[in-house]
Amino acid sequence: MSTHPSPPARPAHRAAPGPAGGAAPPGTVLHPFRGIRRSASALSRDRTPAFYVLEQHRGDALLQRGVVGALDLAASHAAVLPHEHVLAAKVRAQHRITALVGGNPEPVLLVCRDAPATDAVLRRATTSAPDTVVTGADGIRHTLWRLHDPGQQRELAADLAARSVLIADGHHRYAAAWELRRRRGGRPGPWDRLPALVVDSARTPLGLRAIHRHLPDLRPREAAARAADVADVAELDPATRRPPRPGELILVGDGRRYSLTRPRPEPLLRALAGRPGAWRRLDAAVLQCLFIEGVWRPPAGARPVRHLHDGDGEPGSVASGTLVLLAPPAEDDIWRLAAQGVRVPEKTTSFLPKPPPRLLTYHHGHQSRGIRLGGGPRQDRVAPPALTAAKAAPAPPSTRPP
Repeated sequence: MSTHPSPPARPAHRAAPGPAGGAAPPGTVLHPFRGIRRSASALSRDRTPAFYVLEQHRGDALLQRGVVGALDLAASHAAVLPHEHVLAAKVRAQHRITALVGGNPEPVLLVCRDAPATDAVLRRATTSAPDTVVTGADGIRHTLWRLHDPGQQRELAADLAARSVLIADGHHRYAAAWELRRRRGGRPGPWDRLPALVVDSARTPLGLRAIHRHLPDLRPREAAARAADVADVAELDPATRRPPRPGELILVGDGRRYSLTRPRPEPLLRALAGRPGAWRRLDAAVLQCLFIEGVWRPPAGARPVRHLHDGDGEPGSVASGTLVLLAPPAEDDIWRLAAQGVRVPEKTTSFLPKPPPRLLTYHHGHQSRGIRLGGGPRQDRVAPPALTAAKAAPAPPSTRPP
């Protein structure tokens, strides 16, 4: 696995709050910032620093409520818990996006547990008229409120400063932010911070979905035959559409379905040699190390393994090859492993919903300018450039640093 350098090592004695509480965390430091908000008809450049309350709804159902602020990378270092490995190529891609935009076009997604004071501030904020409302192509409505009252900002920041957070989405952006900070040679600036959406999963739980694998050059019958050397294999009724259970992989393709369970201890230990012991209980790690890199090792020139999220289609979306279905991991297990400093293979977790790109941009030049702060909230409006959902777009030229 080609990995990118990680942020500096955390203190070995640090413990993060898991499902049952635990030791007191060192704290998450979140700052207000001057955001650039996108609506259907305009970009609004806020002239005074604010936290941003975000709610996401599908119809009348509240999916998520959280707060967006600028995460202080150094001050929060010991409190931020990554849980997945990163790939160097994807970190470099995030550098290119940061250079193109002049900052960060979307926040990383962080999860905390049981932050009552923060929840109270957010609920008060949402009783007023929102500042931005955008509905995505998927029908999800994203609503933003600017939180610019200094007293409420202090209350929220103090509550989060007593908590650790789990990175739910954005590991490559987080690693890229640390790398950018290193490249600046310790010179202080807006690159010392990264926009982050913090969600209290005790109040608005995130969905945790599986990420499946598609091996385009491996037929299911052959995959099952090879797997039988290291695990129990049973053919299932093709009409059975049940999802896999924890500890089970289901192979789909060519009108067949196979169940893989109970890998043999000796080949599993060999496949995971040098890896954390906890990986033996992670379906994604067993799949990657024992099967994909082991008994199914593709020949030179084979097409790469594809990753398919729940909702991408099963099994009709795969015209050939083998689709391997996994059960989603448990959030409690991810918290526990992250608190122990154990990172799982990339593409193990998919937390939803995610904040949409370019709804709220953290632009470096916009933070650095000497802007008059008095007189209450101020903002400028400009027409937005053409935006697409798939690619990051640069901020308007007038917001670039001189």
